[in-house]
Amino acid sequence: MKVTAPPPPPMMPARIAIRFVLLALPLWPQRVEVTNTTGGISIRVPAADRAQIRTRARSRPVIPGDVSIREQPGRVEIRCEPKDGAAVDLEVDLPYGVTFRAETNAGPIEVRGLIGGAELATGSGALTLAVPWRATRFQIEARQEPNTLLLPKDLKFTRLSTGRKQERRWLLSDRLDRLHVAYGAIRVTVGTPGRIELIDIPVPEDSPVKLPWQAPAILDALLAPPFRDSGGSPPQVRAAETVSGDAAATFRSDVRMAALSMSVTNARGAPIPGLRPEDFEVIEDGIQQQVRHVDAEQAPFNLALLMDLSGSTRRDRDAIRHAAQRFLGLARSQDKVALYALAADMFHVLSRLTAEHQRVIAALDRIPDVPGGSPIYDIMVLAYCEEFRRRPNERNALIVITDGVDNQIQGIGTPSEVSFRKLRQAAEGMNALIYPVFLDPFDKVPPPGWAKRARENMEGLAQASGGKLFPAHSIHDLEPVYAQVAQDLRSVYSVSYYPRNQEFNGLWRRVEVRAHRPGARVRTRPGYFAR
Repeated sequence: MKVTAPPPPPMMPARIAIRFVLLALPLWPQRVEVTNTTGGISIRVPAADRAQIRTRARSRPVIPGDVSIREQPGRVEIRCEPKDGAAVDLEVDLPYGVTFRAETNAGPIEVRGLIGGAELATGSGALTLAVPWRATRFQIEARQEPNTLLLPKDLKFTRLSTGRKQERRWLLSDRLDRLHVAYGAIRVTVGTPGRIELIDIPVPEDSPVKLPWQAPAILDALLAPPFRDSGGSPPQVRAAETVSGDAAATFRSDVRMAALSMSVTNARGAPIPGLRPEDFEVIEDGIQQQVRHVDAEQAPFNLALLMDLSGSTRRDRDAIRHAAQRFLGLARSQDKVALYALAADMFHVLSRLTAEHQRVIAALDRIPDVPGGSPIYDIMVLAYCEEFRRRPNERNALIVITDGVDNQIQGIGTPSEVSFRKLRQAAEGMNALIYPVFLDPFDKVPPPGWAKRARENMEGLAQASGGKLFPAHSIHDLEPVYAQVAQDLRSVYSVSYYPRNQEFNGLWRRVEVRAHRPGARVRTRPGYFAR
């Protein structure tokens, strides 16, 4: 008689949540230690500010006592050690920037995401690491070479065996250049591995940290004549919509609209309020256009603040916090604000665009005290594309607190990979006003050549975007600048029109704008890419 064993009970998941403070810096002290004596460990790093812990038993329901959690200052210990020896697997989601250690006896370890720092150890379990390898340094050490080793095609690595026969060690490590900007590091210790697989993934789009070497590809996409971006509606243009009287149906036509943000002031630099469509004259490629809509100064604004926290500003962190708070305070209740930083050679999102202004101001307490280089051109590309690129028909402004000294100018440290020439060209087509708050300490002596070039470049970016440069002698000398920036923001209009040329082929179109008011001065970018 054939006997069929009953099917095992389904794995029973249990979920636990732990709150973390989210900060995307590799030096963040929060650490998690995960140990599993009977099963495997899977760790993911999604865009979340909570650690999620899930347990799955293979042969019985999860019971109290299978997993223990112990919290200490700066550290959380998660231990899975079932008293009956049953196999229980752990799945852990950790926020960006949290470093961790994971250890098993013979269970597999899987790690996925952009990792700030990790130490992994297993006796004989399989190892799967899916991370952006260009952003990650790594070293794997084992007693012997694994039976199966799967590596990404383009991964550059060093593989060798060292030591005497009884103490032999197999090593696999990265070959990233010493000056290459990497976000995290992974160190692995394996006894006798059966399988090791490394999978290359891109830096996640929702990651609150980006690497400067990502900027060139993004800039090339901005300048590419045929629009190839898949991130939503094309920039600078939008389709016209006709809504029926009862609002029951919306019919989308093929007629597309262009939108330009511009500052309109009088001869003294004061804003000119109350302008209407008939007060503007728009000339596109030599042909006059009919202005259909004007968003006045009371329309909502998206205001992003980028702080240059390179090594030269380290002693001024408190002053930078104060200055950032003052600039964020320029936003009105209807505006959205965001907070970005250049720190440790990388671009960090401390707070994304939100109408909750106090939430952004609270993020100022998380400004890091870390040194770093100044690839400011790369970081400005990343700052624009973080959110403004997907908001082509909104009023956007990027305030940059910086001395403008990209390491590209001085030829030291970590220089930007994008050229200033291409950045300025792209700024002409960006739908964002750039306001560099330029920290220039050379007020009593002739500035050195590199300082003069830094200022000229920042001023060039401002002019190309339709923004304006605001000079200051130091971070401690910004009092007059706050009022100047506030006044300029109040002078900004968004002017929309239907281009007579409706062939949106990605080519550049030159635009001139005039305001029919005595003494009116219009400052805007010189055109847009018809995408």
